[in-house]
Amino acid sequence: MPRPIRCALTLVALLAAASPVATLAQEGGPDGSAAANVIPMRERVQVMQRFWDWKRENVLPEIMREQDVDMWIVRNDEQPEYRQTSYAEGPFYTSLLPANHEGMVLPSQNDLEIPRFLVFYRQGERIEYAEPGDYDQITELVRSQDPQRIAIGQSENESMLEALAEYAPRTIDSRTLGTRWLETMAPEQVSVYRHVQRVANDVIAEGFSNRAVVPDVTTVEDLNWWFRHKMLELGVEKENHPSIGIQRKPAKIAQYADTDAPELFRRGRSSNGADLTIRRGDIISLDSDIMLLGMVTDSHQHAYVLEIGEEDVPAGLKNALRVVNRMQDLYAAEMRVGRTGREIVEAAEQLEWEEGVIETELGFHPPPMFLRRFTVNGLMFSRGTWVSGAGSSSGYKQHLIVGNDHVVHANTLYAFEPHTRVAVPGWGDNGVELGVGQIALVTADGLSYLSRAQPGDAWHVIR
Repeated sequence: MPRPIRCALTLVALLAAASPVATLAQEGGPDGSAAANVIPMRERVQVMQRFWDWKRENVLPEIMREQDVDMWIVRNDEQPEYRQTSYAEGPFYTSLLPANHEGMVLPSQNDLEIPRFLVFYRQGERIEYAEPGDYDQITELVRSQDPQRIAIGQSENESMLEALAEYAPRTIDSRTLGTRWLETMAPEQVSVYRHVQRVANDVIAEGFSNRAVVPDVTTVEDLNWWFRHKMLELGVEKENHPSIGIQRKPAKIAQYADTDAPELFRRGRSSNGADLTIRRGDIISLDSDIMLLGMVTDSHQHAYVLEIGEEDVPAGLKNALRVVNRMQDLYAAEMRVGRTGREIVEAAEQLEWEEGVIETELGFHPPPMFLRRFTVNGLMFSRGTWVSGAGSSSGYKQHLIVGNDHVVHANTLYAFEPHTRVAVPGWGDNGVELGVGQIALVTADGLSYLSRAQPGDAWHVIR
């Protein structure tokens, strides 16, 4: 039976336990301090490499013991089904490739080219490393070590099976091992991810203010590109273009029918790409990310544009956000170590809904990750992000190392994004849909938010 990650990784759980879930009241809300502290690119690469050096030393031996694997052979041309289209290397290979402190890939032990094979094998409590130059050397190495279980890629592996000869029956698919390797976080990664989420929160708080929005003048696309430009100014990257939608009362949809076609609103909400003018009384909903230090956020947040004469967000909308956050906490309690994504969703579907909920659904997936590494001739590996771990659906885009049959483990991170529709007076039969998405940490004690964006009834307010 697989054994859980233990001693080397317990610091992550201790870090989480020492950092209680923060609220806007405790932190004073996003104040721009995190966004003002984005480190230079060279330092970012060095920090990222330090994460992966720690993982090689600590995570790799633990997960090989956990999965009862004695040897892991990684080819430089495997995993076409795990990588994004047009990228030559898979995430297992790239993330295990030796590199110096600035992410420069080291030459092979055999020649000046990048290694063709990476082999990791257990020697007592240690993991030894080798770079066989060809399949004959793999045969020699395997026979000298006599491993009982060998993890290999399953795509186009006929030559590998032939080289393993009498050891071929001892092979298993490396998918689970590789997924565990990628998804398990170093303590520093968890700590720094908290900062990255706060940078994202700072950016959104500024964008959801009168510094970026003039009611009845600013359009959805104006705001979309404001976010992109703000990221450029800060020197942070992104995985996706921001996605912004407007939720509008039925009476307001009718009021502005001449300029904003009612058919642009489905169940009271517009989709991204509808370039509407932001009106007073609107709810602005954002789905956006930033990418910093190899970490990608996935933030869903909401702002309300005050009507003339309003001093605060209406009571009905404040109550709706409180209901949404209570539902999110109920969902969070179902994110338990040892459950598959499918089991978590099934448990969530049995929950009793909070009063006023029209419909609700749990959504979660691992956050995209990125590793910046270069060859000496300037070629950059990992030009795309990868995602690995458990999800609430059967997959995540083309990242096939995400699945709802994968088990949730401790010391892993998730984009936690339930969506709930709540009845609010004046907002019609469809009510208001709110999903406050953010990055969350799973430990043996359950799920906790890294930097909760909109706790309680804390709306972003545009005046």
